Amino acid sequence: MHFPFKAVLFDMDGTITDSTALHDAAWDAFAREHTGGGLAPGDPRLVPGRTLDVVRAVLGRDVAGEEAQRLHDDKELRFHALARGRMTRLPGLAAYLDWLSARGIPAALVTNAPRINIDFTLSELGLEGVFKLTLGAEDVERGKPHPDPFIEACVRLGIAPGDALVHEDSRLGIQAGVAAGCPVAAILTGMSASAALAEGARWSASDYDDWLAQISCEAAPA
Repeated sequence: MHFPFKAVLFDMDGTITDSTALHDAAWDAFAREHTGGGLAPGDPRLVPGRTLDVVRAVLGRDVAGEEAQRLHDDKELRFHALARGRMTRLPGLAAYLDWLSARGIPAALVTNAPRINIDFTLSELGLEGVFKLTLGAEDVERGKPHPDPFIEACVRLGIAPGDALVHEDSRLGIQAGVAAGCPVAAILTGMSASAALAEGARWSASDYDDWLAQISCEAAPA
């Protein structure tokens, strides 16, 4: 079959591993420590994107400098303690990465997560060195839902955004991919197919076994 893309850009949390519940638990523990009250999954303060954006939303104030770094690391180390040994790859991911590699199509990781989490997650999943590019919170001034991360990834890979397929699992991530000009195939770990399509995704799949089945059919994505 013909696969029309020159690269595939993967989000991380919720897209290569279903880690959202672990992050939610870490944020709940962080909020209890620093505000005296917990955070339920789906709390709107968890939406902004990068860790420091959420820290500021949870605390209800700005933080900067040494305090910002301390609070940032506090949350992420709570996540590491909860997630160590508990994360798994989404079904079909290994087969899909092998499928791309066999065709010379580079895979990149493009996430709002900080480098400390990228390195931790890839180590936990046994995916070190698999992605041609890993781009995180420190690499762009504005994270998702701004298009900057995907645009920067395309620049570094030397391809046009329209030639890069994006896999995302969240509303803000899909919005970022669409704004960058990339076609998006949503992975439905945290939203419905109808919600993903409403945000601008062209396709959706429950996991990569499902996605491989779709792209192996007669009609290739175009």
